Order: sequence, then structure tokens, then C-alpha cells
Amino acid sequence: MSFLFSSRSSKTFKPKKNIPEGSHQYELLKHAEATLGSGNLRQAVMLPEGEDLNEWIAVNTVDFFNQINMLYGTITEFCTEASCPVMSAGPRYEYHWADGANIKKPIKCSAPKYIDYLMTWVQDQLDDETLFPSKIGELIL
Repeated sequence: MSFLFSSRSSKTFKPKKNIPEGSHQYELLKHAEATLGSGNLRQAVMLPEGEDLNEWIAVNTVDFFNQINMLYGTITEFCTEASCPVMSAGPRYEYHWADGANIKKPIKCSAPKYIDYLMTWVQDQLDDETLFPSKIGELIL
């Protein structure tokens, strides 16, 4: 995923984690999209009758990641290493990156680098078959 953030040749990102068309997950995604526009948030997030809670959460997590990825793609030209040298939330809050595995001690980094680390970490979680199985009903231990 890192390659998406280090190469700025395109202005938007294409979501890497796809839900195969025609799959049960795809049908759940379409259900979620249909209810989101209803104006009723409670209905939009409600587990459809007869569906597996973990599968519903997984489908919506992947969709949320893809939406955030595309949103970030629209602002990358405005937040560069030079213009955003620190990941912060205003002058009082600064974010340092640590993933507990590759980077154990939090490090200070630019906002684009922080987002790169974060999106790569999330993609790794989504690609982990033990966390997000790609085949329904198959639990990998």
C-alpha cells in the first residue's frame, strides 16, 4: 500500500481491498449503500435480518477504509511533507506513530508519512485472513 502514498502521479487512490461482485459480501455492501441514503442512520447501520454480525462489520469496515482512502486521495496535494511537517490536531495535539510491531517506540513524522503508516497498517489488518476471512464461513486459526 505504501506505493500509493509515495507516488503522487495520480490525484486519487483506487481502493485496493475489493469485494467481489456477485458475492454475499457484495450484496451486504449494496444493502448498506441503499440504506445510507435513507436519512435514517439507525436503519443504515442495523444488522440485516438473518445476516452474520461479523460479516456485516467486516463489509462495512472495508467500505469505510475504501471511502477514507479515496477522501485522503483528494487532499494529498494540499498536505505535503513541507506543508504538513507534523501530524497534529491543532497546536496542542501532536500524533506520533507506533504500530507495536515494526515501530515499537512512537516516532514523530510528517502528516503524509503518518497517514502512509496508518493506511498501510489498516490494509495489513484487512488482508489478514485471521481477522477478515475472504471466504464466508471459513475460519482460519
